[in-house]
Amino acid sequence: MRTDDHLDVVGDRVAIGIQLIGVSRLSTHPVPLLPGCLITVAGQGPKDSNGAGKSSFIAALTLLHGDEQWRLASGARESADLLFSAEIAAQEREYASADHGYVIGVFASRDAVDPGPSALTVWLRISRETPHLLVRWTDGLHVPMGASEASREREADALWAALPPRAGRRDYNARDLSRVLFGEHIRCVSFLSTSVRPSATANLLAQPLNELKPDRIFSAVAALTGLDHEIADEQRHRNTEHAELEKAADAERKLVEWEEQAHHIESAIARRERARDLAGSAQERWRSRAAVLVSRAADELEAIEDDLERIAADDGAHRERLSAIAEELHVLGDDVALRDRLRRAEEAFAAVDGDHQALRDRRRALTGSLERLGREADELEATARDADGRSESVASDEHAAAVEKRTAAIGARAIASSGLAAASGALATAEAGDDVAAEQLAALRRAGISAAALVDAVTVAETERGTWEPLVWPYREAVVVEAGDLAAATATLAGLPGSILVSAGGAVAGEFDLSAFLAGLRAEATVLTGPAAVTSGGVTVVGGFGAPITGRAARISRAADAVASATAQLDTADAELAEAERRLAVAERRVVAARAAVTAASRRNKIRAHRRELDEVADREDALASRLTAARHEYDLARLAETGRQQQAEALLGNRRRVEDGREELRVERDRLETRRRIIDLDALLKEWGNTVEAAQNHLADLPDDEQLFDSDDWWRAAESVLAEILALCFRAGDPVPAQVTALGEERAAPGRGQADRQKQTFGALLAAVRDHLTLKAHEDAHQRARLADERVEKRRARDAASLGHEEAAKAAAAVRASLARAITARLNAVGAKFDDLDRAYGGYGAGLRFVEPEPPADPTKRWNWEVTPVWRRAEGNVMVAYDRRGNTAQMDEKAVKLVCAAALASGTGRPLLLVLDELGRNLGKQHRREAVALFERIGADSGITVVGALQDDMERYAIDACGEYVKLRRTSDAMAYNQAPVIHGFDTRAERVALLGEWLSGSYAAALPV
Repeated sequence: MRTDDHLDVVGDRVAIGIQLIGVSRLSTHPVPLLPGCLITVAGQGPKDSNGAGKSSFIAALTLLHGDEQWRLASGARESADLLFSAEIAAQEREYASADHGYVIGVFASRDAVDPGPSALTVWLRISRETPHLLVRWTDGLHVPMGASEASREREADALWAALPPRAGRRDYNARDLSRVLFGEHIRCVSFLSTSVRPSATANLLAQPLNELKPDRIFSAVAALTGLDHEIADEQRHRNTEHAELEKAADAERKLVEWEEQAHHIESAIARRERARDLAGSAQERWRSRAAVLVSRAADELEAIEDDLERIAADDGAHRERLSAIAEELHVLGDDVALRDRLRRAEEAFAAVDGDHQALRDRRRALTGSLERLGREADELEATARDADGRSESVASDEHAAAVEKRTAAIGARAIASSGLAAASGALATAEAGDDVAAEQLAALRRAGISAAALVDAVTVAETERGTWEPLVWPYREAVVVEAGDLAAATATLAGLPGSILVSAGGAVAGEFDLSAFLAGLRAEATVLTGPAAVTSGGVTVVGGFGAPITGRAARISRAADAVASATAQLDTADAELAEAERRLAVAERRVVAARAAVTAASRRNKIRAHRRELDEVADREDALASRLTAARHEYDLARLAETGRQQQAEALLGNRRRVEDGREELRVERDRLETRRRIIDLDALLKEWGNTVEAAQNHLADLPDDEQLFDSDDWWRAAESVLAEILALCFRAGDPVPAQVTALGEERAAPGRGQADRQKQTFGALLAAVRDHLTLKAHEDAHQRARLADERVEKRRARDAASLGHEEAAKAAAAVRASLARAITARLNAVGAKFDDLDRAYGGYGAGLRFVEPEPPADPTKRWNWEVTPVWRRAEGNVMVAYDRRGNTAQMDEKAVKLVCAAALASGTGRPLLLVLDELGRNLGKQHRREAVALFERIGADSGITVVGALQDDMERYAIDACGEYVKLRRTSDAMAYNQAPVIHGFDTRAERVALLGEWLSGSYAAALPV
């Protein structure tokens, strides 16, 4: 049997029941599902609704209906997370984790009175090993019906084994689930916030609609309508286009890289051809250098002889001038008396000037100190005015008294604050009703027994207080229950000895009938004269209570009066503390002021002492001024006399040094010329030239006019530049270099003295070695040119093929994108039309969606995400207003519900649709929850959508009256590994149908299974 033989086996049937085996902690009891209404799933865990398995239940339901968010095409690996885990359940010592489990769904015709003839049972086997999901089915009812959880688990394996594989010898797996069971029809859309199968898609009902951005709203609508799969397909085509573009770019890059390499090879060949042309030019320039050296050497030897004769004449004139200068210095001599006078005058002036400078420094220091002390005294005296004439001891005593008063005020305020806290606590306890028989009432409420405190259940008129309050006083801690609940209440309070229970005749509208009890009290009582008092059974209770003791309002009023009194006392204590703080601040300021007055008097005494010393320093400075003037005059005269004699002697010595320097310069020039004459080796130069001096001069005369003035270095540099160009053309970085060329190049490049001479000596040998290398390379260069031409043709052909592949991929991606844009536009228009229909049908004025086709992202790793803006009319005849405008919260919640239903309806293909929602209405306000949940029920019933919503504790009271079916999963203790049997109810006309489905799912099944 081929795998294509089965397609859409469920057809138009709808799910009427589900049974889970080995899934999370869920019970194995079958759960009936009523199609075409709102099914709410609540929970009762050990503390609250958490831990009851709601998320696992609705996740299994979406898996049964082929929700693509399970990534079925990839094998639905996450489905194994649904299986029972002993570690997560904290049952490692008692139970083992389930290695496999089953999701069993029963489908039947929606409107059939008897589901048996049209029933189809679908089994999904979930495993932790690969394959993670297998699919089998059979006609009729085929579910485990054992009497216990363990027996149903064991029976499930046998029933699965009895089902034949439907794909020949193998089973259908996760990849086949949607196609085989539902064909091409979408049967489930979901919003899940569960850890079992987390989804990155925004939940339109888990947060306020106006907090979502337009792109997140589109993602949610796309997930509901199935567009996200088509968007993912477009992204895959964009990835293919990008990959082809990378291939084309890689081919182009390789061609460019090859062209660069070929260019380097061809450039090297061209450079070597250019080097061959330059070799002759370098040789000719080197020969012109040799001719210049011969001609210039002959001229230089002749000039050296003339210069040596001139130097001998100049040296004789210098010797005669030195003799005359020596005679003049002997006559001038050395005057010792002038130097002694200058020394004595300098010492006397330095002594007087030092004393004068010391007096000036002291005067500056005293002046600065007076300015600083004056400022400090002024500031201290200004501060001292705050003392109001008080001495430091008086101010300190007043400060100590103020501190004592503030300490007492702080203590008084703490006592008042404690009294207010106690009164407020008593008021809160009274308002909560926990001041009378709190433990008894809490225990009875937990047991589900209606009860009330006797003092709350009895209300006494003001005129009857004197009679009834003493009678009720002994029973002020009593609890009232109905007569039918008395036995159960007594058993419940067995652990609270001393509890008092009063039996009431019944309860009407929440009020207990205590007429019999009160009549009995009145019959036994005797009202005494004098002070208010009542005697009953020999016990007398004195009355006259200041405030009523019965009625909860009276107790709350007494507690409120106590809070008001405590508040007044705290206000008085706050005022007294503030006055004490103010007096303490004044006392502290006066203490500081009194201390400032003492310091200011000390500063004024220092000022008077400094002024007396300043006057003395000024007198001494005036007396020293005349002595300083006389000493400076004598020092100036002695210095002028000594300076004149020294200037004459220095002038003669300077003339002598200049003459001696002239003779030294002549000697150095003579030595240089003689050395140069010895260095010039005209014979060696003639040998290198290979001819006579006259032949060299004639060679130079035949040169062009612009080269006539070239010296040997010019010709050397010209030849070197050509040789350097030849070397640069022949050898680049990384090229192989002949050993002889390398050796000569290293010798020429060695740093140090004589480098230029080594370069000139090795020029000829290096040029010859390079010319030999160029001759050997000529044949190899011709072969390289031919090979490069062939490779260029092949590389360009590969580049063109890659470009063609990218062009075809781009056209395919553009076609898919255009088709997807039309599909998205059509689907969003359909959702907008359904949104408008639902809004008008259920109390609105019209709604729709606004969107614009965006440009696809350049990055192939990013989705092509659109932006959708829901809009609706706020009143009849008005314009459409965007969803993010500030408006009515209830209206915002209502539109979110309608938008979800519209997207679900638009995604359908004419088949029954299942909408699964986690945390239904969690973000809705209390006043809007009932209306929003009722809207789901109405839309589901009218449109044929089955809506399944999981509830938190705070939503249960609003959803239970508005849904068609109520399922409550229960697990009351953390010690329980598995849930108890679920509680299932149908409401209104559906109650009977739910009960019948539950009975039918728990019945017998055929022994012989159809193939």
